[in-house]
Amino acid sequence: MKVNFSYDFTLTFDEPVRNHHFCLRIVPHTNVIQQLIDWKLTLNDTIPYQKTRDGFGNQLVYGFIGKPHRALKASMEGEIELLPYVYHDNEPVELYLPYSTLAPFSMVLHDFSRSLKLPVTDFRKAYFLTQTLFEQFKPIEISKAKGLETFLLYKEGLSQDFSHLLIALLRQSHIPARFVNGFIDGINKTHTWVEAFVDGDWRGFDPLNGTLINDEPYIKIAHGRDFSECQTHRGSYIGKRQHILEITGRIGKDEQ
Repeated sequence: MKVNFSYDFTLTFDEPVRNHHFCLRIVPHTNVIQQLIDWKLTLNDTIPYQKTRDGFGNQLVYGFIGKPHRALKASMEGEIELLPYVYHDNEPVELYLPYSTLAPFSMVLHDFSRSLKLPVTDFRKAYFLTQTLFEQFKPIEISKAKGLETFLLYKEGLSQDFSHLLIALLRQSHIPARFVNGFIDGINKTHTWVEAFVDGDWRGFDPLNGTLINDEPYIKIAHGRDFSECQTHRGSYIGKRQHILEITGRIGKDEQ
C-alpha cells in the first residue's frame, strides 16, 4: 500500500530565544515494512540541517539557529510504501525486556496483572492485553495520570499512557515490547502504539483502539524503550523555558 503523508511541526516560545540547538525525530522510520519513496522537509526560512540516526535506527534531523526567534517550524511531506505489519530486524530483543523509566514495575501493576486470566501463548496474551486496556480504560485529552500507578487508579489517560501500560504488562509476562510514536489514518495528531516480539516477529498492537495492526496506514516515526526515547524534539537554547509544541498530520491513500 502506498500512502501520501504531510505534517507540520511548530515549537512556539513565549519570548524570543537564541542559540537554539535542535534535534527532531520527524522523518519516518525505514525498515522492511515501511519504505520512504520520496520526502521533502522545510525548516523555518530554509534553515540548513543535517541527518543522522540514533541508536534505535530512528532518523534524526538536527541543526542550529543562532539569531533570536520565537518559533521553530517544520513542514514534512512525501510518499511511503507500507507492507503488512509483521517483521524482524537486527536489534537484540533482550533490550526490550527490562522495565524502563516510563514503563516501570510496581505492586499495583503486579496486582492488576494477577487479576487477569491471561491466555497461554505470547501472541494471545498481547492481543488479550490490548483489548483489555481498550475495554477498561478511557482516552482523554488532558491526562490526570502521572505515571502508571495513577493511570491504573483513574483508568483514563493519553495514548502514551495506554502504550506504557501495555509495554509494562507485556514485559512482566516476559514478552519484549517497545514504544512507537507516529501517525495513523484519520487522526491529525501524533499517535502511539506498541510493538511486541511474539512468535519470532515484531507485531503492532494499538491499545488505545484495541487493535492488532495489520494493513491499516500506521506511519512509524520512531521507536524506543518508552516515550523518553521517541520524543519529537530535543534541544537547548538561551531564553525562557516555556514553549508550546503543536504537531498536525495527514495521511491519504495513493489512489493511482
